[in-house]
Amino acid sequence: MSKTLSWDECDYKIQPWIKTSIDVMGFDTMTPVQASTIPMFARNKDVVVESVTGSGKTVAFVVPILEKIISEEANTPNLKKGHFHSLIVTPTRELSNQVQTLIQSFLEHYPGNEYPIRSQLLVGTNQSSVRDDLENFLQNRPQILVGTPGRVLDFLQMPTVQTKSCSVLVLDEADRLLDLSFFGEIEKILKTLPKQRRTGLFSATIGSAGSQIFKTGLRNPVKITVNSKTKAPASLGLFYTVVEPETKILRLLSIMNNYKFKKCIVYFPTCISVTYFYSFMQYLQKEQKLLDEEVDFFSLHGKLQTGSRQKTLDSFGKLLAKAVLLTTDVAARGIDIPDVDLVIQLDPPSDTNMFLHRCGRAGRANKEGRAITFLNRGREEDYVPFLEVKNIELKEMSLKVTGLPSEKSFYEIFKSWVLQDRARYDLAVRSYVAFVKNYMKHSASSIFRLQSLDYIGLAKMYGLFRLPRMPEINTYFQNDTFKDGWLVDQPINMDKFAYMDKRREEKRLDLLKNSNKINEKRREKVETRQRNTPWSNKMQSKEDRSARKAKLAMKREEIERQIANESDSDGDVQEDWKETP
Repeated sequence: MSKTLSWDECDYKIQPWIKTSIDVMGFDTMTPVQASTIPMFARNKDVVVESVTGSGKTVAFVVPILEKIISEEANTPNLKKGHFHSLIVTPTRELSNQVQTLIQSFLEHYPGNEYPIRSQLLVGTNQSSVRDDLENFLQNRPQILVGTPGRVLDFLQMPTVQTKSCSVLVLDEADRLLDLSFFGEIEKILKTLPKQRRTGLFSATIGSAGSQIFKTGLRNPVKITVNSKTKAPASLGLFYTVVEPETKILRLLSIMNNYKFKKCIVYFPTCISVTYFYSFMQYLQKEQKLLDEEVDFFSLHGKLQTGSRQKTLDSFGKLLAKAVLLTTDVAARGIDIPDVDLVIQLDPPSDTNMFLHRCGRAGRANKEGRAITFLNRGREEDYVPFLEVKNIELKEMSLKVTGLPSEKSFYEIFKSWVLQDRARYDLAVRSYVAFVKNYMKHSASSIFRLQSLDYIGLAKMYGLFRLPRMPEINTYFQNDTFKDGWLVDQPINMDKFAYMDKRREEKRLDLLKNSNKINEKRREKVETRQRNTPWSNKMQSKEDRSARKAKLAMKREEIERQIANESDSDGDVQEDWKETP
């Protein structure tokens, strides 16, 4: 064991109860980022910390906060009602929950009973309002607040909340909090806090925040960067495989069945695609028996309510059996789930900075892990050298499909499942459209271009039998092979394609009848108008057309005459010029 990474040799005397908590939680030695950050941040230094994902950044700011609460006597009556000592802001509810859980693990060993240290979570939920948060705050008098930007801002703007005692501010995943989507709220939060405070910015990709860092009120900060040849942890293997879009799901299933892993996270590009493929996976496992029955599947995305999301994360984390989580970037940053040793990205993230955050859910705390990224054959292969420029090296991996139907047979299984219920078709179309819209927002736009997207292969990946009508396809996909967008030889009668839900089907049939009636009425109106148009009007319109044609012909003759005259005059000039001696 290196002395510099021993907790006993830390360049700051840590409280005994904090060391007890560290021992109980199994943090045997300090990580480099903890050894560098804790002494600085605990001794009144502002810090900007950049370290690879899974390197222990959360402990690196929680320990100094607890130390400062003790040293500044915020755990005594000195901290008045309505005041707080420390504020930790994170970009997602899941990450806020995780930070809060870690703080609670430390506080379980705090010896002071008369004046306890407390922490309160501030995230938006349907179960509690800002007023509920305020009531809990005034009753429990916590020294630490942990939350997301929107709810924190609403809370700080309550009249009875006093911010002048705030001594520490931490922005976790600071680059995300300082981008356009959050900076407006962060700026307002900063204005409510005292300038004489300690500020810590933490992230694996803090460099992408750029000049926004200087707007956070840092006072003579220390930049702490844990050097590494690559930006990924040494224990994490980064791989890519080149595939045809229509084979992605088949290859994913092959990994699920044949690859040895404890827990796997699969990243999808949109929320709706998570919902869609989670339902399809259930069908493949329970009815088609194409997936290992021992694998438990979970789904998580940003459109779910906070309670459901947290319940899913807890269940997935605590499960001892083999498990797979289908999710979006909502579970990409900072989330620490035990035993995740495999990450699969069906598509690279639209924000390149999210790539390492996704991969970093595996291989945490020096544990072995693998991250595999699927790249569509063609232009997307340029993503590998693109990442090399950012010191992210991927190795190519060949994936063979074993123990599963052929590509053609699998598509027929997928299509048959979609045809069982029109609701599935609707979901497939919405997933496809959402993917294309997400694809066009990619930060590496020179690589991920709509012009080079395989629209047919993508449609088959989503189990579609007809290309959706959308402007992007009309603009970038020109092919006469597929008439009216049909990908199958026998087009489906969409009027008879029914919903499994009886109420929904009744509603569809009513709408279909009404639309047919409206179309018939429109047709009858046109025919009636044509029949009832007087003969004289028809003759008049014909005469008008003839007159317009004659007028145009006269104009054309006049223009031609002018051109002829101009050319004659040019000829005269040329002749005179030639005759000049």
